[in-house]
Amino acid sequence: MKTHQQNLLATALTCALAATVTSARADDTVAMPADTSTNTPAATAEMTPAADPNAWKFGVTLPLWAPQINGSATVKGRHSDVNVNFSELQDHLDASFSLALAAQKGKFGLFGNVGYMKFDGGFSDALGGHTDWTLKFLVANAGGSYQLIKTENEHPFILTGTAGVRFWYTSTDLGHRDALNTRDFHGYGNQTLFDPVLGLRASQYLTQKLHLDVAADGGGFNISHDTDWTWSASGMVTYDFAKWFSASVGYQALALNESNGSGTGKNGVNLIFSGVAGALTFKF
Repeated sequence: MKTHQQNLLATALTCALAATVTSARADDTVAMPADTSTNTPAATAEMTPAADPNAWKFGVTLPLWAPQINGSATVKGRHSDVNVNFSELQDHLDASFSLALAAQKGKFGLFGNVGYMKFDGGFSDALGGHTDWTLKFLVANAGGSYQLIKTENEHPFILTGTAGVRFWYTSTDLGHRDALNTRDFHGYGNQTLFDPVLGLRASQYLTQKLHLDVAADGGGFNISHDTDWTWSASGMVTYDFAKWFSASVGYQALALNESNGSGTGKNGVNLIFSGVAGALTFKF
């Protein structure tokens, strides 16, 4: 029974980290290539003469992602491979919410987001017992950006540096009842992780409204745990339907290598999340 519980807990933790990705990448889709479209020739023509190019600009993004997960997880010293596709994650999803916000004034910008997910699952064993698990997940991100390069031509190129912090929290509840409906195991645990992250974002305008946005970052720097490193990369094609609305579609990946403890007390994950992504951004 113990092996089943540990394998299930590893799977539950993996689902939580999948939720992390959905929310943690929201800051890249909202800030700020889409907002800088107000400086393109087409958008400039739409602005009134009194418009201030250095005024505050704001963005609200609804991120979408369908990741698969590959890697491994270690729970109480037990190591197991993890390969979970998006449909398997979706089968256990009970609740979900994520939202990203951004603000920019001139070359300086701020971004932040919050996301929540809840997973439920369970299985019966050969002896007639049943195991249930519930996992709750919350992630919050905040940081700043600075525009390093912007070419002044018909199809501008924009390069931005970013720095911020990701806060991850997971809560897992695991219980088992035997064939006589007597509870013989119940466990509860939570985990928090702070990751400082540095990154770059670039946008290349192909037309006045169509642009290619790429982003990459890395961080952790072994600050929170014995091993703590994360990186991410994304490539999105964005179309500015209006100066207040953009839609993006592309592909993104995020990796997390995090562990703490040793021997039978070691817990951690080494995972890569990757899949098709999209976003709807509203600007004002």
